[in-house]
Amino acid sequence: MCIRFRLHILVLVASLLFAAAAQSKPSTPTSGQEPAKTEAAQQAVLVDQLVHRLTFEGDGTGTHEVSERVRVQSEAGVQALAVLSFAYTTSNQSLDIDYVRVRKPDGTVINTPVYNIQDMPADVTRVAPMYSDIHEKHVAVKGLGAGDELEYLLRYRTLEPEVAGQFWFEYMFPKNVIAKDEELQISVPRDKYVKVSSPDLKPDIRDTETTRIYSWKTANLQVEDDSEQANKTELPNPSVQVTTFHSWEEVGQWYSQLQAPQATVTPAVRAKAEELTNGLTTDDDKIQALYHYVATQFHYISLSFGIGRYQPHTAEEALGNEYGDCKDKHTLLQALLKAAGYEAYPALINVSRKLDPEVPSPAQFDHVITAVARGNTLQWLDTTTEVAPFGMLIAALRDKQALLIPFGKPASLATTPANPPFPTNIVFAVEAKLSANGTLTGHIQRTSRGDLELIYRLAFRQVPEAQWKNLVQRISYSSGFGGEVSAVTASVPEDTTKPFQFAYDYTRKEYSDWKDRLITPPMPPFGIEARPDKEKKPTEPVILGAPGEIVHRARVELPSGYEPKLPKSVDLADDFAEYHSTYSLKDGVLTAERLWF
Repeated sequence: MCIRFRLHILVLVASLLFAAAAQSKPSTPTSGQEPAKTEAAQQAVLVDQLVHRLTFEGDGTGTHEVSERVRVQSEAGVQALAVLSFAYTTSNQSLDIDYVRVRKPDGTVINTPVYNIQDMPADVTRVAPMYSDIHEKHVAVKGLGAGDELEYLLRYRTLEPEVAGQFWFEYMFPKNVIAKDEELQISVPRDKYVKVSSPDLKPDIRDTETTRIYSWKTANLQVEDDSEQANKTELPNPSVQVTTFHSWEEVGQWYSQLQAPQATVTPAVRAKAEELTNGLTTDDDKIQALYHYVATQFHYISLSFGIGRYQPHTAEEALGNEYGDCKDKHTLLQALLKAAGYEAYPALINVSRKLDPEVPSPAQFDHVITAVARGNTLQWLDTTTEVAPFGMLIAALRDKQALLIPFGKPASLATTPANPPFPTNIVFAVEAKLSANGTLTGHIQRTSRGDLELIYRLAFRQVPEAQWKNLVQRISYSSGFGGEVSAVTASVPEDTTKPFQFAYDYTRKEYSDWKDRLITPPMPPFGIEARPDKEKKPTEPVILGAPGEIVHRARVELPSGYEPKLPKSVDLADDFAEYHSTYSLKDGVLTAERLWF
């Protein structure tokens, strides 16, 4: 059983509300300590107390009680908390809101009436009705103003377990809001196997005749600094993890029983596979055709694995719906591949953080991808990105452990490829002319293969062709080009067999610093030019990206009579990268090239 709940809206929106925090790190606080007055005063909201109490039963059912007292310190806090939203699944849960009330500075209490609470399907059900078991209770808080204290008590009940006799749970003590008193209490059957992991904060443990109770008490007296959050490449592991599964093999066995029957090859699935592979002779061509069909022709419903339901719809249902979440798209692809004679497996993975191999729990996964057996190797595929080149996983999924679940065999942890199946290649090329009045006109072509390619493909696919000019204008601005774009052309976003290209004309009046007769070649920055010389040593690994090369080329016809002073060429080499730049002038044309690999 996974008792799913949504942390109070405070935790979700606090990152939009808090002011810049101090750089220094406090020692690990305990509940009851006071935050620094200056920082506390800057916060839109401040949590006086946050308590989670969970009780798990041996059959996998249970309850989860959430109570919170929040000080609202500004109008920004009022705007954020005027309407609260709490999600649950109607298929196996109930949610009761015992009270929501506002305590005024003079002691007056204003209770939010029951009729201010609305129960409605979640937003996703409007675009994907098959996920209609996800509901939200919206609470319009009565009488909330700056200086008030907001209090509420929720009670989730899991009426039917996800897996009979099993439960799992994870929790992260929030760091993006000041919380003076945080408490987590988990009660489990004393005679049942339960693995509890909380390496950074040890629990108090006490036993009764039938239960074992784990309790954690802490506080967060300083909001995590913006820059520290931005430098993190992945989210940290949860503060507390709980599971009753003994092994990853056991987790895989559970999911295989849910998923494998849904990938049955029906006549409709077989007919579609034959249609898509008709006339193709090689394995690569057939597998790629099936992947491309599921990736580009089926709309992805962005739901994390486990939200709404763990079992996918059948492959035939997905074929008819023409949309699905990650597990639905995988199941359809697996069935099509099976119909064509290829074996494929689901692989459970986490997009935002690394797997903790010591805690076998379904809660560690938020995504499902596909692994195709190719002799002694695996071909990794993810159809949810829709326009990713064949075999390419997004950076967040590469070099990560995933739970591979082959049908009829024990599940095991496997590591995804560290790099795309091809070298990264980015080319920016411009042919331009600079007039005597400082106006630069030219034609720019961009060619991309790799992670940037995928970003461009998604952007051009989501924007109508009539608005491509506006899209490229924004791209141009973000690349440091302040002029105007026109005559935009681009590759077909769905054609992933070759690099993505787009081109456009460019005009910039008073180019660069022409009034002082100083110009720079019209090239975008690599991203290292403005780095400070004495930058603080990073605490997180520096991500250089997938192996490959970036090439910038510019040819600029200069006004008649001008003879530029060229910068020196640069050649830098290290064990992790090389950078080379050259500049030349011939027949009044300035040529510049920068190469990074």
